[in-house]
Amino acid sequence: MMMPSSVLLAFLQLSSFQLMVVSMPPCTLQANVVKETHRRLKDLGPPFPFHCLQYNVNISFPDNAFSASTAGLSKCRQVLWVVFETLRGTKLIIEDNDSPVGEGGVTWDEEKFNTFQILQHRLLTDGSCLSMVAAAPDVFSSYFSNVTDVLQQQDSAACGWMALRRDVLGVLKTALQDHHSCFT
Repeated sequence: MMMPSSVLLAFLQLSSFQLMVVSMPPCTLQANVVKETHRRLKDLGPPFPFHCLQYNVNISFPDNAFSASTAGLSKCRQVLWVVFETLRGTKLIIEDNDSPVGEGGVTWDEEKFNTFQILQHRLLTDGSCLSMVAAAPDVFSSYFSNVTDVLQQQDSAACGWMALRRDVLGVLKTALQDHHSCFT
């Protein structure tokens, strides 16, 4: 036989769990921040240079990034996850490699690059709930590995940065144009 205090305790635990679930903020990204991130990244410099085309064979963003099977995710959740994982992978590459701006790198405006990184950080913070999504991690691993390989070669590092920029721009543009309803 259950004691009244045990019933009350069980009820309180269930109620507190329900409050936690209801009070959890939605896992979303703000469209205006994604647009501004895209704009800042686009403003960094000229389009992908012709002399870098030879590296396209080694660096190509996965065509199936937005359509890869991700266990039980809604389309919008998948789109948000692709944006999040692309920005997260980009952040890791920036942290693990020499700055793309400066001697031997690309001729990006450092202030604009810093602004991009601030916006990127905001999106990664806002979308941190997406890091817990059990999705298809293999979708991006070879891509970011290939980018890293090109960056580590002295004669092709600038092309690696330009390819990464081109592909992140493509992800943000596709997400905003084709899946605009997924953002708040």
